[in-house]
Amino acid sequence: MSDPGRQIGPDRLGRYYTKADIGHLLIDQMANHTPSRLLDLGAGGGSLSSAAINRWSGIEVLTVDIDRAVSARLIKCFGGEGSFKHRHIQADALSDRLPDLIFAKVDQIDTAVCNPPFIVPKWRKGFAQILEETGFSGCIPVVGDVDAALLFLAQNLRLLSNQATLGIILPDSLISATRYRRFRKELLQRYKVHKAIRLPRGSFSGTDALASIVIISKGSSTETTIKLSKLRDGRELEPELLVDIDEAVTRLDFDYHAQRLKGSRLGREPAVLGSIVSELKRGSVSSSEARAGDVPIFHTSDMSLSLSGEWCDLGRFSQVSGELDGVIRAQPGDILVARVGRNLERKVLGVLKGSPFLTDCVYRIQVPEHYRDRVLAQLSCADGQAWLASRAYGVGAKQLTKADLLTFPLCL
Repeated sequence: MSDPGRQIGPDRLGRYYTKADIGHLLIDQMANHTPSRLLDLGAGGGSLSSAAINRWSGIEVLTVDIDRAVSARLIKCFGGEGSFKHRHIQADALSDRLPDLIFAKVDQIDTAVCNPPFIVPKWRKGFAQILEETGFSGCIPVVGDVDAALLFLAQNLRLLSNQATLGIILPDSLISATRYRRFRKELLQRYKVHKAIRLPRGSFSGTDALASIVIISKGSSTETTIKLSKLRDGRELEPELLVDIDEAVTRLDFDYHAQRLKGSRLGREPAVLGSIVSELKRGSVSSSEARAGDVPIFHTSDMSLSLSGEWCDLGRFSQVSGELDGVIRAQPGDILVARVGRNLERKVLGVLKGSPFLTDCVYRIQVPEHYRDRVLAQLSCADGQAWLASRAYGVGAKQLTKADLLTFPLCL
């Protein structure tokens, strides 16, 4: 999907459009590659293909899109470009019969670029064949609940020749989520992942979705290490990290490994939160139930950033005495951490007074009394916030898993 101009938000197919500078960055990461024919599945407005045409003179570009308006849009987009050849196919990019359509026109494809829609499409029988042919059928979390990006990735790999290279933009779910860990393992074992670059929020028109550029080659597995980087807000790249593939299976994102390696360089083997915690639970009331009910429920929206690291009086949430069946309630001395939200790492506070009921967007941490001040201080300090941010994941609102929070390093 590529920037068609003034597109705001997703189009009717759930696509967010690539800004021109991001398209050029993706192509720049393939600079050592000299392709003859490039495939762009879900071409949209054409900015990825346009960036490729600007870099590689004489290239043949094959675009595919289900939207009948795209052909005219691409002609307009490519009109002022240099020497190249363009073919367009109006077709469903996720059709299991797409290879028949494409290879009736061309014999092989040595390069592909793609920015897939960030949606979960309704499952179709043909998806199973696409995943099976590329080795991903055994690693999807739930049949019928698969990110479109994984399907677009598989379809690209299915169409590419051996030794061909793919530059694709993947949502943070595929990069970081535990549910896609088996996918990352298969990807690294079956294909050569050259690098992954975390993009800042705001890289796509009309959304602050979190995603990464990933460069992949077909025909060999990933070597012992993989290069990870991050594009800063000022459009400068962080120096690359070399990460062992066993560690990359856990997550393919720069921030996570930068924090992990920082601790290793300091030579410390800190305790972890899980080794001292008495109990760690998340609240049990949904945010919609909290809004609809008459009882005041403590939610992440009540966690002002100015209160981060403070012991707070939450007495106004304690107007109801007694317990509600199955509802988690905090007590003085508990530490509360946001479980979801774009700035969850800055929402950490302690309960000084009050016994609030909690929504399921808030973790309640209970530790022995002599650890409480140190745990709160370390969770809310700059290093603690950076650690929490590096463990959070999500295309839109970020999430922090209980398993990750239990590994928070502590200096006791």
